[in-house]
Amino acid sequence: MDILLFYGYEFLSAFLPFMIVLFILDRKRNVSISKTSYMILLIFSVYIIAVYHFTGAGTLQELHTFQLKINRFELNLIPFSNEIDIIGYLLNILLLIPFGILVPFLWGKMNNFCYIAETGLLFSFFIECSQLLNNRSTDIDDLIMNTIGAVIGLMFYRIFDKLTKSNYQRKDIPAFLLAVSILIPLLGRFLFFNEMGLAHSLYGF
Repeated sequence: MDILLFYGYEFLSAFLPFMIVLFILDRKRNVSISKTSYMILLIFSVYIIAVYHFTGAGTLQELHTFQLKINRFELNLIPFSNEIDIIGYLLNILLLIPFGILVPFLWGKMNNFCYIAETGLLFSFFIECSQLLNNRSTDIDDLIMNTIGAVIGLMFYRIFDKLTKSNYQRKDIPAFLLAVSILIPLLGRFLFFNEMGLAHSLYGF
């Protein structure tokens, strides 16, 4: 039961800020999104939050704990200079395949290999930078594998689109919502997720 509480708190710390910003944008900027696109956008945001969970994106509490002490053994800026980890590489590729599938579903202009590669690289870069806050390993190999995963995802999307002759490109979604969907959950997690604080409240240590 406690583990569900921790997961729920972690999820809501990222999801609620995103929903609040989306609501404000809808009211202030009159952002019009169809119901189908809205549902896919919510799925995309849940996926983004899941990525932050599995990669251990850093938080304000962790920054306070570790004081941004960067260990040179946990920072690799030279591609493939460490021991080759096939399983790790495959997991990093798989992690961003959904990214390459969902992004062109929502933003038709992103149905482009260069755009997806650049966006996937930038998304992965945000994750790797956030991991500097909690002394997790930051590796340029992860950036490369994540980018490859995003490109493979776009290939899957194109195959699906061709086989089904579908029309799932939701051009009614403003392009800036892509940045909002990535950055706001990350910011919400950074500011509001305090795992140790919840543990202290539950267990009193």
